[in-house]
Amino acid sequence: MSTQTNAPAAQPISIHIPHTLRCYTIPLHSFLARNPNYHRVVCSALIFAPPTASHAHSSSAQDCRLLLVKRSAAEVAFPNLWEIPGGSVDQEDPTILHSLAREVFEETGLRLTRVVRQAGQGIEWTENKNGKECKWLKLTFEIEVAEIGSSTIPVDEGNVEKYLESIPVELDPEEHQEYAWATEKEIRESLDEGKGREIGWKELAALMLQAFAVGRMSPEEAMLEDGTTTRY
Repeated sequence: MSTQTNAPAAQPISIHIPHTLRCYTIPLHSFLARNPNYHRVVCSALIFAPPTASHAHSSSAQDCRLLLVKRSAAEVAFPNLWEIPGGSVDQEDPTILHSLAREVFEETGLRLTRVVRQAGQGIEWTENKNGKECKWLKLTFEIEVAEIGSSTIPVDEGNVEKYLESIPVELDPEEHQEYAWATEKEIRESLDEGKGREIGWKELAALMLQAFAVGRMSPEEAMLEDGTTTRY
């Protein structure tokens, strides 16, 4: 469990996007025009250390951790609850996946290098403000980031904590107060038993567990008949 601040300036970086997710390489106004039932869109990121691609069917699978961030106590909505990095898609962002990269960097200082897959079909909810209905859609993606891929510390037995500490997570203190690399067991206990870190949305916690399960698959097992990777 850690806290860090002073987010660095963004650096240009190339991002790999699978062809199955090219539908999200459009700006917000185009996405809303194609999906008129929604008014606002949020994107969020599942970030594993080590990346799931590196430990399918390997001993390191048991060491896999997911990055969680704890919302600020000053937040109006869901203060002090745990979540994964993400935020609103803005009209100024070139595409939805640009929004994902921006939000991840602003909240953690980590630079997106690869969008692995989409997690689920999206979480929906509706707000009513001043008698006006606003329908939200939360899109979640499993991603990889440059800072994890460049770590020189091996993930050996007994070396996991040192490996995780080497990853330079930089929080925005206005949004989050601390971060943690959570195990699958910890996520499950939070969802099923209400123990440990309280995650803000049960639907999101369920997606986290599904992501751990997919991460244990081999590339062949995760491949669907149409040549795309598992979308859970």
